[in-house]
Amino acid sequence: MRRARGSRAFARVDRRASATTRASSVDASSSSVESSSTSGGNTTLVLAGVVAVGAVTATHAAGDATVRVVGSAILGLLLALVGYKKKSLDASGALAAIGVGFGSIYADARFGAALASFFFTSSAVTRVRADVKKKVEEDYKVGGGRNAMQVFANGFVPTMIALAFVFGGGAFGSSSALASAYLAYYACCGGDTWASELGVLSKSKPRLITNWTREVTPGTNGGVTALGWAASASGGAAVGAAFHVGQTALRAFASDSLVAHAPSNALLVIGFSALAGVFGSLVDSVLGATIQFSGYCKERKRVVSKPGPTVTRISGLEVLSNSMVNLVSGIITAVIAYALAPL
Repeated sequence: MRRARGSRAFARVDRRASATTRASSVDASSSSVESSSTSGGNTTLVLAGVVAVGAVTATHAAGDATVRVVGSAILGLLLALVGYKKKSLDASGALAAIGVGFGSIYADARFGAALASFFFTSSAVTRVRADVKKKVEEDYKVGGGRNAMQVFANGFVPTMIALAFVFGGGAFGSSSALASAYLAYYACCGGDTWASELGVLSKSKPRLITNWTREVTPGTNGGVTALGWAASASGGAAVGAAFHVGQTALRAFASDSLVAHAPSNALLVIGFSALAGVFGSLVDSVLGATIQFSGYCKERKRVVSKPGPTVTRISGLEVLSNSMVNLVSGIITAVIAYALAPL
């Protein structure tokens, strides 16, 4: 009888082990499928960005006012639809993106190209290592799922700059100063997004920017790493590269009047935007560490942006939301570029 009971006990253990093995296999398979899906989504986003830059340039190179208006409207709509389909935008974000897209694309091919680069590359890096980010970031969504407020924070000010550029008639400053402000704003947004999405994957713990000796939990506002700084420069450079591609194409295919103001030095443009990306991330980090709340929730076991009974404060005050920090950082970067570094 003892042997029989032991046999049944071993059988139960074997079944449990088998069930655990099957569960592990399912989790591994699910993770593999998710990784494959994310990789495919990133490839699509990058290709869509390349096509968008080319299409934006074509609407301006045609030299026809009707083509420019209609093409800009269609491209703005398509940008929003692709973002919504790829979950980079929610419904409200997609509606807001239509206006942002049209304003920038219509104003100048370089502006439209820079916007396309920021949007598609940022959406792609958001998907990188989604499995890790789900465990670290509060309310993480694959692709970003940006809403209207987030689109506003990243897109309203540069859209106004773009409209001032094309309709201002010099009332808002020189075209070169406005171009610098526009590029710097999106370079700041791109740099900050890349730093946030890739820096959180660093193997070294982040340090609080206002106190370099203090290590903080990944996901803390104002926490920085070497990987994050490199990512911010790369994000800004990606926006600058698209900006330069747009103006180079116009020099080749459009009339001289359209590109008389455009600089031709690629290193100048890309270096400028990389610097703007780093500077914007620096401003964003300082604001995040001081006037944006970060706390660790014992229940959710991750960093959160709101105080609560189960939340231990890490840093910052609950003054600005993440979207507002992004907005202020972009404005500061754009104003400095407008005043000191006209392209």
